[in-house]
Amino acid sequence: MSDHDNALLIDEDEPAVTPAPPVRRINVAVTPAMIDAIDRVIENEQVSLTEAVRRLIGYGELVYRTTKENKEELIIRGPGGAERAIILL
Repeated sequence: MSDHDNALLIDEDEPAVTPAPPVRRINVAVTPAMIDAIDRVIENEQVSLTEAVRRLIGYGELVYRTTKENKEELIIRGPGGAERAIILL
């Protein structure tokens, strides 16, 4: 069997490995309110600064995509059952 033929064999017992997407570093100026939000996530979730920023960006991306791109309504329901809609203008 040639090397080419060996390269085409797939071991079904091993999961396929997907390369990680490239990481990009950014520098961003943030307001004191944003720092407070980051610090709140760090304290409440016991995560690093980097992970707190990643989570907040993820939450924001969910809100943005839901409301702006998909034109859907995002509803927040409090512990007492009170609801409010998130609207991005």
